[in-house]
Amino acid sequence: MHEIVLEKQPILSRILNKINNTSTCAQAYMLVGINPEDLEKNALLLSKVMICPHKYFMNCSLCNICARINSGNFGELKIINPVNGTINKEKIIKLRDSFQTQSIEGKKQVYIINNAETLNSSAANSLLKFLEEPESNTVAIFTTTNLNEVINTIVSRCQIIKLNNTNIKKDINFIETITNLDIEQINHVLNYLFVIENNIVRATALVKELYLDEFNSKELLKSSFLVILLAYKDALNYKTFQKMEYFNGETGIKNIANSHSTKILIKKIKFILENIHKLEYNVNVTLFVSNVLIGIGEITNGKGDRN
Repeated sequence: MHEIVLEKQPILSRILNKINNTSTCAQAYMLVGINPEDLEKNALLLSKVMICPHKYFMNCSLCNICARINSGNFGELKIINPVNGTINKEKIIKLRDSFQTQSIEGKKQVYIINNAETLNSSAANSLLKFLEEPESNTVAIFTTTNLNEVINTIVSRCQIIKLNNTNIKKDINFIETITNLDIEQINHVLNYLFVIENNIVRATALVKELYLDEFNSKELLKSSFLVILLAYKDALNYKTFQKMEYFNGETGIKNIANSHSTKILIKKIKFILENIHKLEYNVNVTLFVSNVLIGIGEITNGKGDRN
């Protein structure tokens, strides 16, 4: 009844079941993967297994705690996302202050730090004190798509959980699956991205006509941002390894890779990741998305056409 089985994730499943059956866990975990949404979803699941006052089972409905976690209304779970590409010291101090008392409702107090690679040095130093002198019932969960970018002193204090992606064929069909967009929509995103890279003035003038008229809901916009994210990750893959994972042979992405330094490509990737999170909370979506798209292009311009 209580067995937790996640498709294609035997390592994570084993860890979740061990926590569920013994009520013992590490002081900190680092989830590593390629898909930010998968990382956030699994970080939330890991937190529920540790917090749920019952033995957790998939889609728990025995208590209102798991439901409150799903709705973002459980006070003993804190989730931190980067702002302007950074997690700063003030956020960590506020986190520490909120966990001064023992948990009242759940078995553990848990905090999730998404995009751990965006912790600045002062935030990381403040967090280290929290990790080194932890309360017995406080657990940290970090997520990252780039373990090499996370500060080593944080990584060394975590149990690393690498999400299994080796059995997934990362091609256009994979992109369709994780974005719920069809091939025509994916190509629409790519074509506008290449306009951004080649002619920022034209991209600015035609943002509504070429982009916002097609992607006119938060769900579609989030999916389109994910396509852009994967395109820049492939540009980085091509620049580093001369191969792509998602858009095999795409000339426009090769041109983006050749037009930008590794540093600029990483900066663009971080900028997109940050704004995928911020999209959820923006009221003026049209203005926000326009600023993000133009912001991508303004992190230096290069060549990105398909010719």
